[in-house]
Amino acid sequence: MLLNADELREKHDWPGVTSAFASDSSVSENVQQDAIVIVNADDWGWNAEATNRILDCIRHNAVSSASAMVFMEGSAYGAAVALENNVDAGLHLNFTTPFTGRVVPPSLVEHQRETARFLLSHRYAPIMFNAGLANSFDYVVRRQLEEYERTYGAAPHRIDGHHHMHLCTNVLLQGLLPKGVIARRNFSFARGERRRANRWFRRIQDIFLARLHPTADYFFDLLPTKIERITGIRALARRHNVEIETHPARADEYKFHLNGGLEKFAPGLFVARGYLLRGSTSAADRPVRSVPRSQVEVKSQTVSEKETLPHICVCICTYKRPEPLQRLLKDIDKQDTGGLFTFSIVVADNDPEGSAKSTVAAVASSIRVPVKYYAEPRRGIARARNTVVANAEGDYLALIDDDEFPICDWLKILLTTCKRYNVDGVLGPVKRHFDEEPPRWLKKSSLYDRGVNATGMQVEWRDSRTGNVLLKRDVVLNDPMPFRPEFRAGEDQDFFRRKIAEGRQFVWSSEAAVYEVIPPSRWTRLYYIRKALLQGSNAALQPDCGPMKIAKSMLAVPLYTLLLPLAFLAGQSYFMTLLVKLCDHSGKLLQTMKINPIREEYVSE
Repeated sequence: MLLNADELREKHDWPGVTSAFASDSSVSENVQQDAIVIVNADDWGWNAEATNRILDCIRHNAVSSASAMVFMEGSAYGAAVALENNVDAGLHLNFTTPFTGRVVPPSLVEHQRETARFLLSHRYAPIMFNAGLANSFDYVVRRQLEEYERTYGAAPHRIDGHHHMHLCTNVLLQGLLPKGVIARRNFSFARGERRRANRWFRRIQDIFLARLHPTADYFFDLLPTKIERITGIRALARRHNVEIETHPARADEYKFHLNGGLEKFAPGLFVARGYLLRGSTSAADRPVRSVPRSQVEVKSQTVSEKETLPHICVCICTYKRPEPLQRLLKDIDKQDTGGLFTFSIVVADNDPEGSAKSTVAAVASSIRVPVKYYAEPRRGIARARNTVVANAEGDYLALIDDDEFPICDWLKILLTTCKRYNVDGVLGPVKRHFDEEPPRWLKKSSLYDRGVNATGMQVEWRDSRTGNVLLKRDVVLNDPMPFRPEFRAGEDQDFFRRKIAEGRQFVWSSEAAVYEVIPPSRWTRLYYIRKALLQGSNAALQPDCGPMKIAKSMLAVPLYTLLLPLAFLAGQSYFMTLLVKLCDHSGKLLQTMKINPIREEYVSE
């Protein structure tokens, strides 16, 4: 049965614990009512080893349920295993231990760092309310709730906390735990086991908690496994809901459970199958959630499954580049699907004269993949991107520029990576390509070099771009203008900044490469100067361009100007690299003064 606040108030001096510990030996072993305890294992999803050990204990009927961590090294694996094996897994909120997952939002890392710094500052910090960190506590809880629902397919029905920090004053007073979910209470202690002030404070917390959440009547740690202690718990379990916390990741507790656990240690004490509170819905009564195929691995599919294959729409924006566009369309037609998906192409032409229409029509008649053409006469790359994604169909959108061409399994690698990491999108590297031998200074310079990040590494919005990206279609589905026209360049960074702030997650794939063709028209010094001025001008429009960045540019301009003669003596490649940086900072300062250094929408040559 569940206790209300008044009943809890009567019980919190723990006479029940004391009397049970003292009198269980006199209770007949032949009583009709079973003694059933909930044995809940913490740290599911911390890493693969912890998850596998807990699963072993559940299969040995020594553990009832688990508490799952999110944003940790083994969280994705833990979610897949839990869903596949129907493990009763609640949410294990984490405020103090750094997240070790490969995809953790930077904002979450920062907010958790603040909560951890406060909660671990001294032993009494958890009982103090920190008004200055109210937003951080709210954000840390909300993001973990969202991540649990995303990976497990439903909101958690039960919540506890790493090191019991879910009972800190900020969480309780802010009401951050969803009402109605089962919440873990404080440890139960007999008189004399803790100081009176300690027990009274815990009493107040538990009464407050019980008004909003179902809780167990008693809560104990597994250790120490002394016979008199366990027999006392057995007596309580005959009449009350008793939860026991365990950590099978620890070798001694793991061994204890595999050797028979509590049922062997204390005959007549049985372990519940799932987190079952008498008078509430059992784990067996809750709906079973099936395992999403993508949470385990990407598997090949048979021809009979073709109608269920995901569809990728390749989105291309073009402007007066007929030859590169023709090359790109033909290369996309050669994509190796591996039987994992179907795909099509949509082209948005940003030339008011519609110069690409004839090119698209000619190529479409000679390739197998379906191609659609749309005109966007209003100048601006953001408008062209909005047009192409608005007319795209399918489950995923793959964005690539008209002056690029992909490797043969580009789409397959992007899709496989997206499913493997269960994220909203994947970005791949863009490498430079010269059809003809370029000037030596250009080839030696780093003007076109872009970093290649490790597969699975989280994308920061400042490093984002749309020249090589796969997105789930729902990322843009309900957004009437995903790319903002006020950005003549940098609209892709603005897009990713807003989506990441919404909680969307994107990772890199180092294998899904595309190549950008650098034609002779882009071999001139003037091209790089004008492009840098435009990029700097658009950087000034980003919301993170505050006084500090403006001050940095104000220092960089005179410094780089002084260094230019030295760079010139060192060689043209060094000179141009430094000059481009100088122009980027100059463009930022000019835009701040409302001076537009480049009036064109594009710098194409």
